[in-house]
Amino acid sequence: MIDKQVKICIVGCGNMGLIYAELLLKSGKINPKSLVLIAKNEDQKNELKKVYSVTIELVSEPIIESADVILLCIKPQDYNNISKKIRGRIKSDALIISIMAGINIQTLQKSLNHEFIIRAMPNAPALYGKGITVFHSSNTLSDRQVEFGEFILGLTGKTIKTDKEELLDSVTAISGSGPAYFFFLTLHMKNAAINLGMDDEMAETLVRETLIGSAEMVANNQKTMSELINAIASKGGTTEAALNYFKFAELDRIILNGLEKATLRSKELAQKQV
Repeated sequence: MIDKQVKICIVGCGNMGLIYAELLLKSGKINPKSLVLIAKNEDQKNELKKVYSVTIELVSEPIIESADVILLCIKPQDYNNISKKIRGRIKSDALIISIMAGINIQTLQKSLNHEFIIRAMPNAPALYGKGITVFHSSNTLSDRQVEFGEFILGLTGKTIKTDKEELLDSVTAISGSGPAYFFFLTLHMKNAAINLGMDDEMAETLVRETLIGSAEMVANNQKTMSELINAIASKGGTTEAALNYFKFAELDRIILNGLEKATLRSKELAQKQV
């Protein structure tokens, strides 16, 4: 059972931070008076006050010291500065949830001098409640803390708990960055359509609706990806002609290499925090 009086501080009011804030408020499971947004400066604080009827403060304010849950929704490159400001000010039993790419639990524990940590990787469809979040928790957490952390993360969509924290770098590369890969492919399909004689509006509509429809096919079908491909790619047909060229051009190798680059970058971000 969720305690509506739990005080939650969201540090970082960019896209993801505000998504969590809005979903927490819509859930009806917390008291709006228990939600605190931590803005990066006075200008952002004043802008947020125009939109949100919750407590909005700066990280230097004492209110963070009474937080039961601190959700870190900041960029990894901003973490060193933030960690110095909150280290030593965190309640001894507070739960910290980090959605920063690359920064592992050991680094978080050491830099914050705090042991109760969940590290998670959500993705952009969280905005529509269609996200997927993979998370790993420190072994010091109680069942209640894990339950509450999963409740917050689950507001954005599905969750997967993993016992292998090292997988979160590849999760970042696959699902965290993944939507951009589909958009990238869609963009180049649109450009190809224009090169094949379509006007911009027709090409845009065609590829957008194809992307949306394809996602619905996956969501409403128990077939594997290979089975779905085979269902469309008839022998000797147009789909097969394109797929055969993709195989010839080793598109699978190009995709693998790109994802390896993204995974490596996640690891590099972690090293910069050590």
